[in-house]
Amino acid sequence: MRYIGATLVVFLALIFGCAPTIIEGRKIDSAKVKQLMPGVSKTERVEEFFGKPDKIEKLSTGEENYIYRYEIKNPRWWTMNQVDKQLLEVTLKDGVVQTYKLRTEGKEAVLKE
Repeated sequence: MRYIGATLVVFLALIFGCAPTIIEGRKIDSAKVKQLMPGVSKTERVEEFFGKPDKIEKLSTGEENYIYRYEIKNPRWWTMNQVDKQLLEVTLKDGVVQTYKLRTEGKEAVLKE
């Protein structure tokens, strides 16, 4: 009976310890972000680097906000979940980059205005 209990404990630990990693979006390369030049880079360049945006917001000023997200979730039952996030916002007007912001884990990593 002891062996069954020990085996069950090890089995449950493996099941809960091996939760799947959840990946959403595409990884954002900060080196490519730094190559964007406000007033010079065009929509085609942004899409060449990062693909189609996850979301496009039309602003009342006539600008468009391209939003790219990347998130990795590593669920853990014994501690807090590990979450790595990146968020890139590129503001374009008439097809030309005006500003961009790259945030990683809630910190401002790259900002160009």
